[in-house]
Amino acid sequence: MQYVDINEAIKADGLRIVIVKAMPSAWGVAAKAMIDFKSLDYKIAYQIPMADNPELLAWSGTNSGPVVAWNDEPPINRWDDILLLLERLAPQKRLVPENPKERIQVFGICHEICGELGFGWNRRLDLMRPAPGSDVSAFGRKYGYREADAAVANTRVIAFMAELADILKAQKERGSDYLVGNSVSAADFYWAAFSNFVVLQPAEEMPMNPDARPMFMNTPAEIIAAMDPIVIEHRDRIMHTHYKLPVQL
Repeated sequence: MQYVDINEAIKADGLRIVIVKAMPSAWGVAAKAMIDFKSLDYKIAYQIPMADNPELLAWSGTNSGPVVAWNDEPPINRWDDILLLLERLAPQKRLVPENPKERIQVFGICHEICGELGFGWNRRLDLMRPAPGSDVSAFGRKYGYREADAAVANTRVIAFMAELADILKAQKERGSDYLVGNSVSAADFYWAAFSNFVVLQPAEEMPMNPDARPMFMNTPAEIIAAMDPIVIEHRDRIMHTHYKLPVQL
């Protein structure tokens, strides 16, 4: 891993990833951790939160992290495209099972964590919910804040975490520490990162921008009350076993 300027990352060969600077943006945290797990060489650059990032936008078509690029292939930013690229580059350390049933399970869980109207999407809706009488923030406008979706965001989060807890309990009865099958998968990596949207890791493990820490710790009481401890126990186990700590942002 080598930290470089964004312009150097754009011009470089090999694998590059652009992540959000000093923020636990879960899509990028998980992607970087999977790159490390696969022992791939890469360069890393930053997207600066709430800045224009013109070089990144012109290159990738987005002003968000993560963005991943391989050699002269077009840069990509969707979670599933990134995952499939990493599987192609390092198939010997699989994070997507070859077994069709387990593969479907992994992609289904990952979509419910990472995809549109999934867990991360719904937590982000809650984080950018405007105060009564206030307009939607620039952050909200950037990610298409819609009041109808925000109104049910917490309900969706609670329902997802209940299902996740049921999956983990069933897996535990089978003797597995993982969400799917008997080995670590992308689903485990994504949940470990995204769980910080409800229970933020301590600063010694997730040394983020301290000014933003209170925002991530302000999880609604209804979500905390409904959360089964097994989902955070699983996060901690995956983080300590398969991530590099402290997480580098």
